Amino acid sequence: KITKMLKKGSNARDRVLTLNEFQQLMDALPYYAKNILATAFFTGMRRGEVLSLTWDKVSLKHRRIDLEPEDTKDKEKRYIPISDELFKILVNIPKAIHDNHVFLYKGSSLKSIRAILQKTCKDIDIPYGRNTKNGIIFHDLRHTFNTNMRKAGAHDTITMDITGHSTREMFDRYNTVDESEKAEAVKRMESFLFGQKESEKNIK
Repeated sequence: KITKMLKKGSNARDRVLTLNEFQQLMDALPYYAKNILATAFFTGMRRGEVLSLTWDKVSLKHRRIDLEPEDTKDKEKRYIPISDELFKILVNIPKAIHDNHVFLYKGSSLKSIRAILQKTCKDIDIPYGRNTKNGIIFHDLRHTFNTNMRKAGAHDTITMDITGHSTREMFDRYNTVDESEKAEAVKRMESFLFGQKESEKNIK
């Protein structure tokens, strides 16, 4: 018998890239890697889904990415909208004749961009690594997308459909609330309470 030591969800990550960090990385990464980073940032797609993406799954005309069950981790078909910023990036990527993958490096598809991401983070002083304090990893782009969608007011069910989270529990692990949001929420609560009192006074 083995005693389970980890509390449920205790290994969940809560690192979210700031817009400034994202822009720094976009400025510093080589062309092939920044396109991959941006796709993950603007879609919440998993690393494998991004790196294995082929042009037949991308419709620039209709601004959508259609993933088939065999393309996704949960084996479910998924439709992902292409935002304006991502469209600007994808429309400028040349299509290779010999390979249908969207993202190529020296003519070949990639399995990872970990090495170049790690090097670039070091160059621009952004912590990198799962075991580094406040360090980022590629998968954190998925957390970032979920969090940014919530901050923008998107309904959770819509975000879950885009990212392919089949359970609420797993979605919540990728949705991070930061300190500024908590402080702002308390301010709104205070404003509601005292604003309500002021309204009552005016009525009297």
